[in-house]
Amino acid sequence: MKLNKAKWLSLFFAVGLGALVAWNLFTPSRAYSESENRYLQQFPALSADRILSGDFAKDFDSFSSDQFPLREKWVALKTSVQMALLRPDNGRVYFGKNGRLFEIPAAENTIREEKNCQAVAAFLKAAQKKWPGLKTSVLLSPTAATILPEDLPPLAPVADQAALLQRMQKALGGDIPFCDPTSAYLAQADRERLFFRTDHHWTIYGAFAAYQSWAKTVGLIPLEMQDFSIKTVSSDFLGTLYSKANLPWIRPEKLEVFELQPENPCTVTADNGKTVLDSLYDPSFLKGRDKYSYFLGGNHPVTEITTSMKNGKHLLILKDSYAHSFVPFLTEHYEKIDLVDPRYFKEDLFTWMEGRGITDILVLYNAATFAEDMSLANVLAVD
Repeated sequence: MKLNKAKWLSLFFAVGLGALVAWNLFTPSRAYSESENRYLQQFPALSADRILSGDFAKDFDSFSSDQFPLREKWVALKTSVQMALLRPDNGRVYFGKNGRLFEIPAAENTIREEKNCQAVAAFLKAAQKKWPGLKTSVLLSPTAATILPEDLPPLAPVADQAALLQRMQKALGGDIPFCDPTSAYLAQADRERLFFRTDHHWTIYGAFAAYQSWAKTVGLIPLEMQDFSIKTVSSDFLGTLYSKANLPWIRPEKLEVFELQPENPCTVTADNGKTVLDSLYDPSFLKGRDKYSYFLGGNHPVTEITTSMKNGKHLLILKDSYAHSFVPFLTEHYEKIDLVDPRYFKEDLFTWMEGRGITDILVLYNAATFAEDMSLANVLAVD
């Protein structure tokens, strides 16, 4: 009797597994996950070389995971079970206090961090030598895990971002202004509002605190809060950390912007002229999951902004997406602002800069992305 039961269980498992494999193979693959805000692995190219090298098996594993039937429901179920078992995380995010989610950091790689620090310093110094009079600066922002440690689960491992910021400052050698906005964050009366609960980005309040700190560092007179009106553009913002947890009871939050009074009209161009906006914001993204792309229309290799200022100042920002909600505070300081994302930029940067009349360079990253970016050193490499 027990043997028959075992056979039936084995048969049931085999049939179920076969059905899942068939589903993966014969149903149309999804190209993009709206909830996870990323492109999904497609069926891998099949060849003898890829099979022998193991690349096919590796990519097929990713394909099976990404295209798994009802994937989002399974992620939610897994997370719910782990929370019920009092686990502090689901392998992708920490479950913090007050409904706050924290990204689990990648394994610390001090060699890559140091390589990125040295690449930034060498590039900026070479740029100053090539274009005398060029002003340069660096802003690295710590993330919520550093600023709100009291909200983390007990004993949750986090990256030592303070040490990374110190390495960056040391690499610059005091010749290039460096902004560490940590003290500006800690001085805020309400630190909770500096970073989203459900996303890895800073909020507009965090961006503004960093902007004021950076402006003072480089000798600009920063705008004040009273120069802006605060507008809520969405009340149902759920970010990338929510997508990694996918728990339906997590409360959505507000997406807000600071609108300059009076407004400084701007034009935004990206994708070699294919994307043109008549402001710093793209309201079409408010209809979907990726609402943070409301700022500048999301990630592009190059984004070019023309403001209504007429002061001849042209800023180049080498950046991650933290810069997108930072830019609105810069339009009163610069006539033109170019943003280059090294993760997607494939040209020689010095050649691209030739003849553009760039007067200032800002390197702006959050510490987590900076530490993990494997493209930065290559893009900034100088002969």
